[in-house]
Amino acid sequence: MKLLLINPAFFNKDEFEKRYTTFNDWIKGGNLYPLAFEPPLGIASIAAYLKSKGFDAELLDMQALLMDEHELANKLLEIRPDVVGITAMTTTFPSALRASKITRKALPDAKVVLGGVHPTIEPGTTLESRYVDFVVRGEGEVVMEQLMTELEKGGNISQIEGLSYKHNGEVILKSKSPLVDINSLPMPDYGSFPVNEYIKHNQSLRDIRCISVLATRGCPYPCSFCAVKETMGVRWRAKSPEKVVDELEYLKNKYDLEGFWFKDSILNMNRKWTSQFCEEIIKRKLDIIWQCNTRVDLIREEELKLMVKAGLTELDLGIETGSPDSLKTLKKKVTIQQTKEAVRLAKKYVKVFGFFMIGIPGETIDDVKMTFELAKELELDRSTWSIFQPLPGSELYESSLKEGTIKKEDWRCDNIHFTKCRYNLSRIPDEEIEGIYQEINDYFYKGREVSF
Repeated sequence: MKLLLINPAFFNKDEFEKRYTTFNDWIKGGNLYPLAFEPPLGIASIAAYLKSKGFDAELLDMQALLMDEHELANKLLEIRPDVVGITAMTTTFPSALRASKITRKALPDAKVVLGGVHPTIEPGTTLESRYVDFVVRGEGEVVMEQLMTELEKGGNISQIEGLSYKHNGEVILKSKSPLVDINSLPMPDYGSFPVNEYIKHNQSLRDIRCISVLATRGCPYPCSFCAVKETMGVRWRAKSPEKVVDELEYLKNKYDLEGFWFKDSILNMNRKWTSQFCEEIIKRKLDIIWQCNTRVDLIREEELKLMVKAGLTELDLGIETGSPDSLKTLKKKVTIQQTKEAVRLAKKYVKVFGFFMIGIPGETIDDVKMTFELAKELELDRSTWSIFQPLPGSELYESSLKEGTIKKEDWRCDNIHFTKCRYNLSRIPDEEIEGIYQEINDYFYKGREVSF
């Protein structure tokens, strides 16, 4: 039985090229949102796991290939999979549904499975589509293995934890899958997608040959704008330091890489793990550079020195806002002063990259000015800016539904990529917020002045 895993694109080829040209200064300055372009490590992990269990699994990365829907139909007819699994974030959910429709038309007998953050959170609405047969909720490796096994032998899928489906016209919703032991998984199959497209993209932005990697899953922090806990849980889980460094060493040699970008929510959660990880890199004389995400309250000087010795060159911090009121809304559990002190400390050793957002629920123009002034004061090496949008699975989305500031029946996924304000929950006038966002980006990436 053959499985095809599909990574749908944020934008089609024409849109991608237009946005790359239009926002080139922003993108090169560090803004990650105008043109999201990250390797599909989630389904690459599923592909690797299914192959290790003897299944015929292939990955089709529409994003890296800039593949349009006509090309997808042709590819489906060429591969003729029995099962098609499509990953979907909220931002790519409309594309995932279109891919489901194309699959059904091209291969009427193929089973269509949707997984990822959005289907995990909204399995019922996902299964409303007549082109979707199953939804995997949560981490997908084990669930997909069990589904493939049962479909192959015509067995019973009702006992599979984490699998929602349709039966005789009725939608059967199941709870999320148990969390996976990530040390039992093979490394994601980087050879299953066009890895060099991502290396080339990173090289154009950072002047080094690097690729994204993941060493951990889960995040215990209660940030109200984030939904990562819905798929990966609140318990921080890490691969062993040896396993992570094995993977880095393999990728470095296989693809002639200079460095890595850890995309984990927080890499240095556990001091002992971080120390062992760094010591393993140093012991092997791996000669790599890397950057990672962390929180301002997890920057510790002695640990930072060791991380630098192991090749760390940049810390990426979720600063988000310079407004104390907005910090409370986001439940960041840090203060502005902590942020200033952490950035000051980090800049002694590494470059510092900051994530910021405007348009937070209840926010005023004065709050945005505080964020802008903080970003200037911090003198970061690079930063990325977004407009807040309520994401299903986040606390702010749920509270907005309860308060009636958004209505579920009116809520739509299309055109959500954090550079436009489809849903304005701030107190900034609708006609002003995107202009303010434009001015902030032009200030940091083009050197233009602001007028607000």
